[in-house]
Formats: sequence, C-alpha cells, structure tokens
Amino acid sequence: MERLNTDPRFTQFLTVHGGPFTPAESAAAVERWRRHWDEHGFGLWAVEERETGRFVGRVGVQYHRLWPDDPEVGWGIDPDLWGRGYATEAGAAAIEDAFATLDIPRLVSIVLPTNTASIAVQTRLGIRPWKTVAWPEGGRDLEVRVLERADWARLQSPA
Repeated sequence: MERLNTDPRFTQFLTVHGGPFTPAESAAAVERWRRHWDEHGFGLWAVEERETGRFVGRVGVQYHRLWPDDPEVGWGIDPDLWGRGYATEAGAAAIEDAFATLDIPRLVSIVLPTNTASIAVQTRLGIRPWKTVAWPEGGRDLEVRVLERADWARLQSPA
C-alpha cells in the first residue's frame, strides 16, 4: 500500500493536497483501516491479480468521516493497471458482500467531481448521483453517490 500511496497518480483524488502520502501518512491510513475492521467487522480488502496473486490495490466498504450515516464503497487500483476492469470487478464484489452478507440497505460512494474514471466505475455499478457534502480541508465539495440494495438486486436480475 505504501508503494501506491507514494504514486501521485494514485493519490491525486485522495488527499487534501492531492499529492503522495508520506510513509507515516500511509501507515496511519492502514492503521485506520485495521481499526475500522475491529470496530465494525468489515472494511477494505486487498485486490490481487487472480493469475499472479500480485497486490494491485484496495477495495471495500467502510464508513467515511464526511458521511457517517451510510457505509461507503470505494476502490484504489494501481495506476499502471487502470482500465483493466479491476475497480469494477472488485467494486461489484464489495457491493454484493455489503448487501448480501452484511445486510446493509444503502451504500454511498464519495468522489471528487473531477475524478471521471471513478465516476465511470460508479455508473457501471449502478451508483447514481445523490447529494453533495462539503470537504472543509479540501476547500471544495464532494459528490455523494448512492446505491440502494433493491436497485442492486434489480441490476443483478436477468432482464
């Protein structure tokens, strides 16, 4: 994770300053993720290439400090592998687990309006625009997108 967190392409939409994490910031993020698992029983997963087992990013469901009411589904994939469908495939798995196993009724996905790649993944997954939330440290607003369990079930049913 530290390798990805030092890549400015990976972090451009993740931090207040839009730049790479320091090693200490990266370690603190991983520690927050571990603590989330301890407190809630779910959280981020490692994404690995099926063929090689190589770590390529993270995906999962966790609470976001700017939107504490509903768990957020999110992803971060190695920029060298963007465009290969990892975020969509892993995001779908995380959504399915949240709705089927965790029995979560609604998920959000929070994104900067300029993050067109993540918005495209959200759209493919049926996550639609919903609300806006202020990001005080970033000095701008973030889009909160939503997916209801019933909508996901309809999307998964054969037409």
